[in-house]
Amino acid sequence: MSVTTAPAAVGDTDEARRAALLERAERADLAREIGDLVQEWGRREVRPTIAARETAGEFPRDLYAQMGQMGFFGCCFPPEVGGTGAGFRALAAVSEKLAWVYPPLSASMNLQAATVPLTIANWGTPEQRERWVPGLLTGELLGCNAMTEPDGGSDFLGAMRTRAVRDGDDYVLNGAKMWITNANVADVAIVYAKTDPAAGHRGVTAFVVPTATPGFEATRVPCRGLGKLMPTNSVSLTDVRVPASALLGAEGQGFVVAMNAMDYGRLTVAARSVGLAQACLDAALAYADERTAFGDKIGSFQMVKKQLADMTVEVAAARGLVAEAAARYDEGDLATRESSIAKYYAGEVCNRAAQATAEIFGGAAFMDELPIGLYLNFAKLWQTGEGSANIQAVLIADDALGWKRMDRHRTVLKSS
Repeated sequence: MSVTTAPAAVGDTDEARRAALLERAERADLAREIGDLVQEWGRREVRPTIAARETAGEFPRDLYAQMGQMGFFGCCFPPEVGGTGAGFRALAAVSEKLAWVYPPLSASMNLQAATVPLTIANWGTPEQRERWVPGLLTGELLGCNAMTEPDGGSDFLGAMRTRAVRDGDDYVLNGAKMWITNANVADVAIVYAKTDPAAGHRGVTAFVVPTATPGFEATRVPCRGLGKLMPTNSVSLTDVRVPASALLGAEGQGFVVAMNAMDYGRLTVAARSVGLAQACLDAALAYADERTAFGDKIGSFQMVKKQLADMTVEVAAARGLVAEAAARYDEGDLATRESSIAKYYAGEVCNRAAQATAEIFGGAAFMDELPIGLYLNFAKLWQTGEGSANIQAVLIADDALGWKRMDRHRTVLKSS
């Protein structure tokens, strides 16, 4: 039997490329439309009530439910599990616009739309997926990711002291976690523990742990500068007994599971940094066009113009990097390198935008009724979360030098 001739193969390839380009354009248009929907919802439902919600200090379960019902969490999941199938561009668009609406609320995009449900979907058993993923996407269930420990953030492997010991058909977990967002309200946690302390990264294992399990205790850590609607917690694990069916992936595979989860997390953090930077720019532009000094609007001063110009250009550039990473995921590829680059640059841009906005507002930036102080704090938080700026710089440089490729786990992840 003869093979297909070369000219036909070339034509088929060209046609496939055209179809892929059209699909990319359609997905980009869909992402913009979904982003606009999020922004309109935020203007109508969130911003008018946010001051009262912060005063009350109650976790906004109703907003999580609304976001779930509107499909914000289901972008990367098929309809059969409650998703919309809109893709990673849409995930980035929702993440960006939620951060623009109100930064604390956008933490939901990691925990309800990416880090927790995607990790369970990629590595979990059919039973784990059925039990947890649909509820997380609707907002009926809440998730958290228990990776960081009191003695280590970026060095979570070397500093990991949480242990999981096999006991018959169960594992027993003991240890502590720190800075675990939403742990005090979550229904399920992905917990990382050492099953073989002598094996380095090969000794880390991931577990799906219902937070109602005896011995799992979350204690809120007050963080005044981050508001009251995004609770962060310390978590203690005291003889937490889970069945072997709670394994996420195989024993000793937790490091690769964590790296996969962080890829998705970096994409959403990068997008959220863009949204926050845009919120800073919007506030700075409005104030510069309103505030007068020395008889002129402060927007007419050259130094202010330079700050506004830099913010405008850098926000657009960061948005482009986020879109590139999201497009790679939509094409079925992994985007470890692209998401790291986007996260690093967007974090830098967001911090510069927040600082410039505070300078443009001057003393008014410290007023409680304005969000500028909150913007400054979240800009720094997101520069640290999912891998600090320094860590990202090392990873990017090592990859550029060819010393340690960031996509070295690609084959393992794709075969999972």
